Parts: sequence; structure tokens; C-alpha cells
Amino acid sequence: FRRKKDAEELSCGFEVYMELSLNYDHTFAEKHAVSAMLMFNRRNYDDGSKLPYRNQGFAGRTSYTYSGKYVAEFNFGYNGSENFAPGKRYGFFPSGAIGWIISEEDFMQPARKVISKLKLRASYGQVGNANLSGRRFAYLSTIADSYGDMGMYKWGEDGSFDRVGMAEGEFAVPDLTWEVVNKANLGLELGLFNGMLDLSLDYFDERRNGIFMQRESIPLTAGFIKQPWSNFGKVTNRGAEAALNFNKRIGKDLFLSVMGTFTYAHNEITEQDEADAVVGTNRARTGHPINQLFGYVADRLFTEDDFVDVENGILKEEIPAQNFSSKLRPGDIKYVDVNKDGKVDVFDKTAIGGTVDPEIVYGFGANLQYKGFDFGVLFQGIGRSWRILSGSIIPGFNRGVTGNMFTNADDRWTVENPSQDVFYPRLDDGINKNNSEASTWWLRNMSFLRLKNLELGYSLPKTWMQQAGMDGIRFFLRGSNLFTFSKFKLWDPELNTNNGAAYPIMKSISAGFEIKF
Repeated sequence: FRRKKDAEELSCGFEVYMELSLNYDHTFAEKHAVSAMLMFNRRNYDDGSKLPYRNQGFAGRTSYTYSGKYVAEFNFGYNGSENFAPGKRYGFFPSGAIGWIISEEDFMQPARKVISKLKLRASYGQVGNANLSGRRFAYLSTIADSYGDMGMYKWGEDGSFDRVGMAEGEFAVPDLTWEVVNKANLGLELGLFNGMLDLSLDYFDERRNGIFMQRESIPLTAGFIKQPWSNFGKVTNRGAEAALNFNKRIGKDLFLSVMGTFTYAHNEITEQDEADAVVGTNRARTGHPINQLFGYVADRLFTEDDFVDVENGILKEEIPAQNFSSKLRPGDIKYVDVNKDGKVDVFDKTAIGGTVDPEIVYGFGANLQYKGFDFGVLFQGIGRSWRILSGSIIPGFNRGVTGNMFTNADDRWTVENPSQDVFYPRLDDGINKNNSEASTWWLRNMSFLRLKNLELGYSLPKTWMQQAGMDGIRFFLRGSNLFTFSKFKLWDPELNTNNGAAYPIMKSISAGFEIKF
């Protein structure tokens, strides 16, 4: 229900989900195992807004296994979404997989004591995405009660007359359709010594087609208030994953378990509509990862030898001009003229570093049990993650942050310390636009390794607990986020901030006991 009274508003939503499924599973002649599933689902969701949500579709799966050695599977989804125009609401997304359990072959029997499991698998399929930039019914135009960013229609000399009116907002996309991801995977599963050591390796290749994006090549003179959208973006994502588990009982009282995971993934924009002035230049985003950082390449800090007139900030003729600030001074950042046009401006921005999104994610840990004692440790880390520092981290850029300075504020260029190896360039009493531009000077590698969890415990002997009528008592000392190892020292590198203005991740140490009845 919805009730609105004065400034008070109550709302209530509801969701109805229906699912019907049919399953089949049978083995013929002890060697042919067949299973199948067919499912229909429908979801109606009303969050109290004017238009409810609806999705429905069919899904199916059939698999065949011969003699426990050869596996084949086929899946499909036939999904419908209200986000598309009638006649284009449904998409068919098939997938298939095959597997070969080599360890079950007769020729592998002599090696079974060593190789307890060996399996090769491969899969290929499609997945559809109907949540396109969070916009519903993009196949319809929208009408706004304001004219773009101007707020009103204007006419007359110097636009002295204006009135509020209706105007087209978002342009309709009549051929709007599903975004499709083509996924391919190759995998290996290896088990050694009856499960003591398990290893899995995967290589994946994902290609997203029909990504819903705005067109940048259409000039404003075409008459659109906003640049139109379309299904034309393409992105590839390739990488590998590995997981390792080791379990070993040593003697009667000692048990050791070790695990590790590693993931590497690199994505690349292979097709994106960009302005003609950008295509083929250092500013083009095509060919780079999603969220690639762009900025200027910092060469060094200016010295007095770079100037004809230091007082008026006039550079020597052979040095490219850069006019971000009213006057340059020794100690300001000197940027590279990337496009070699004799000046440094917005056309010299280029890809620097990588993205904030890490390309490498890994973790490893161990568990040890000896009689009543247990010990566990877990490390987590990321690699190839970059961030450009900005905002209040640069003194003078944000005057609202005036109370405190970072401890390295003294590590800066001064007349008395004209070093190139400093954290801060020349400081100013106001906003130094030249030194606050996004550039490699402020680029930092945010890779880290964190001691995520550490725990030590002791369980009282079971014979004592049985006499007391309990199943067990365990005492523990536990710590979380205790240590972080990183070259970046200003703040926790896992925080999603460019200036450190965020709540830090909590470090905790606790002790207690657990009683089981």
C-alpha cells in the first residue's frame, strides 16, 4: 500500500515468484546415465512505483554420462524482459559442456595410487543481460519539462525571454535488444594421493556484445538534447583461475590443511563509439580496459634553467607551454607534450597506469590441529590496481580541509630543497591548477597483501565434557585485518577513495569461548 499525508509517506512493495519444474533421471544398462530438467519461472515485482516489474522465461538442461568417463551437457534459457519492445523481449541463450574423466580409463589404473582424479572439461555458451545501464523501456523516448541544461526555452536578443516547456529527453532506441556474453572455458581438475592434494585450473574467454552505450561520434549540431544510446559496445575479458588444496594427517594427533586461490583477469574495450577527434589518438579508450585511468605524463619538476623570466613565469622557447595556472614557477610539475604539437593541453591526456579494478586477486591460508589446539590463518591480496590521488590530498586544492595535514607534508619541493625526489611539488597558498591535474605524478599502485584472519583455539578434552554433560568447550583468540603489506602507506589501499577521506577498515582482536550442548 501507499499512503501520503503531509510530509509523511508510507510505501509497501510485494513480489510474486512462480516456478514450475520437471525433472528426469535414469541410468540405462548401468553405463548410460541420462538426466533432464525443464523449468518455467515468472517474477512480478512491485516496489510501490508507478510501473511494476515482470520477467519470465524457460530454462532447460540435459546431461549424459557414459560409463562414468565421458560427460556431455546442454543448457538453454529462453528469457523475456519488459525492458524491450514487443516482439524483441525474448532471447535464446544456449550453452554446452563436455568432460573427460581420464582417471577412470583402464590405462590409468596403474597410476591410481598417485593420480586419484584427472578430468578435462570445456564449455561454451551465451548469457543475456537485460539490465541496461539501469534504464527501463529505453525503446521509448522520454519527455522532460525542461530544455536540456538550460532549464527553459529562450528567445529574443541575448536570450532575454524564456519559458518552461516540454522537450524530448532520452532518444528512443527502437532496435534495443539483449546484451549477450559469449563465454568459453577450458578446465583441468587434478587429484593426487587419494584427495591429499587437489588442483583446479581454468582458462576463460568472455566476449560481451551489444553493450548499451551512448554514441559519442554524433555532434551536438545533429539536434539531440542528449546523445542517443544503442547496442554497439564490445568488450573482451580473458584470464585464468587456479585453486589448490592440501590436506594431510600426520600421525595420530596432527592435521594440516593448506589452501590457495589465484585469479588473473584482463578486459579490453574492442568497440566503442568515440568522437572523431579522439579515434586513433592517445585519448581513445578503445583498446584499453574499462575504467582505464587517463591523465598527463609527468616529466619532472621545473627548474630555474627552464625559464627565461622566472618572475613572470616565461618558459624558454624550446619548452612546450602549459597554461593550467596563471604563472608557472620552479617546482611546478612539467608535463610531456604527448602529441608533439608544441604545447601541453587536454589533447595530451593519455592512458596511465591501469584501473582501480585489480587484475590479480589471490588468497592463501592454512589450518593446523594438534590434539586440543587449533590454529588458522588467512591472507588476501590484490595486484595491478591503480589510483590517481586527488582532492584534499593535494594541499591548497581543497580549502575546506584546513585543519590537518598528512605526515609527509614536509616532503615537498622548496627553494631550499629543490629536489626532484619529493612527494609534493611546489605548494601554493591557493589552488595550483597545474600541480593538481591528474597525472603520473599522483599515480599510485594500490596492490596489497592483508593478514585477513588469524585465530588460535583450544578445546577441552571430550572426556571432561561428557562428565559435565556438554559436547565441548573451546577457548579462542581471534584477530581480523591485523596487518597490511603495501608500498602505499598513506591510508588503507583497499578503501575506495582518492584522498583518504573514508572510514578505515576495522581492525579487531577478540577473545572468548564457545560451549556446545
